[in-house]
Amino acid sequence: MSTAPAPSGPAPSLAFLTRHQRDLDAYRTQVHSSAEARFGPSFFGVLDEWCPLGATPTIVDLGCGPATLLARLRARHPGARLIGVELHPALLEMAAPTAAAAGITLVPADLALPVPLPDASADLVLSTLSFHEVPHPPDLLANAARLLRPGGRLLLQDIVRHSLRDYLAGRPVTPDTLAHFREHTAFTPEDLAFLAEDAGLRVLEVLTRGGGRFATLVAERPATA
Repeated sequence: MSTAPAPSGPAPSLAFLTRHQRDLDAYRTQVHSSAEARFGPSFFGVLDEWCPLGATPTIVDLGCGPATLLARLRARHPGARLIGVELHPALLEMAAPTAAAAGITLVPADLALPVPLPDASADLVLSTLSFHEVPHPPDLLANAARLLRPGGRLLLQDIVRHSLRDYLAGRPVTPDTLAHFREHTAFTPEDLAFLAEDAGLRVLEVLTRGGGRFATLVAERPATA
């Protein structure tokens, strides 16, 4: 495992991300308790169907958090080069032991800026529940489009627009819950597809799950412009 040097200069997303993940103890608990639901057979079924990989692919996870998904990918793709991109210092600290054990490279970087990785270097770019955590989410798609090799695939999962009643699930209506509702549910599945196309990607599939609360987008960097 190696960790790339942190970029110099300001990180415009850090204040936004810190506010979003301010309760890190709750986040740690939620991340571990929900891992099987997020990265279980249904996730890998979509991945296997839409993102076939060779023996030694390069896989980049934009917003890797504690590197849970990349660790599971190591078991499935022992010859892969695995790279996790994360900004929040606490999440990078959480990811470090997992990355060391699984041979994952961690890149501290802001997804609102060009990620310090070579153009056209990834066979697969992943993003799970990170799209809404970027102040200007199309910046994440711009990074994905630039990093993918021609013919490479993006698999993006995120929360999408649904009713406030379902989102709250019995929690009180407060300024905080309303602010998070607006952040989390800004886009429909169709919006995700439109934004991916606007970034220069070719959309292959858009799936929903969780009663329409989550969407999975699969897109490809075209082989030719």
